Amino acid sequence: MNPELKLYSYRRCPFAIRVRMTLHEKGIPFVTIEEDLKNLSPELRKLHPEAKVPLLVHGDCVVYESAIITEYLEDWFPSPALMPFTAHDRAKVRLWTHWCNQHFKPHIDHFKYGTSRSTPDLVEQAPKHLNADLTKLESRLEHHTWLVGEHFGLADIHVFPFYRQLSITTPPLTTIDDFPKTKAWFEQICLRNAFEKTMHKE
Repeated sequence: MNPELKLYSYRRCPFAIRVRMTLHEKGIPFVTIEEDLKNLSPELRKLHPEAKVPLLVHGDCVVYESAIITEYLEDWFPSPALMPFTAHDRAKVRLWTHWCNQHFKPHIDHFKYGTSRSTPDLVEQAPKHLNADLTKLESRLEHHTWLVGEHFGLADIHVFPFYRQLSITTPPLTTIDDFPKTKAWFEQICLRNAFEKTMHKE
């Protein structure tokens, strides 16, 4: 019997959404500890060197960083597979994740939070950078249903929560509807049972 999985999470955190979606897609039972980001639990502070969500406890193993957690889950619970089988396609998944973490997310932050978190220059350039990011997604999705291979997987799970974050910013990115294939990809994921479970309020 596998040891119990315990996930320290925050419902709206895009990184935590990645992990919960992976768990629900695979049908893995787990216990959620919902954190208050302004008052993190002593347990999380003890387990995570940077005191962040998400964090997974699996028996004696403690894993953090969302993409590392999702690959850990893929290794432990390989069915249904969310990573492709070839080294080439696995590298593509990791490249999409790297792009999302290092480019797409920062551009969203510059746009969403403005000068409270970024320099005026970065805020001014954010719409241009986001249009380039959405063009990259649209180019891939123009002739493909999913970001890597022919099946929904970790590349989609890793990028999707950040597109969702962008889609609900106020004020909105005025050009977001200019990328219909990306919007359709997003809406298709929103219909998945795993996403409904992921965002369900206890």
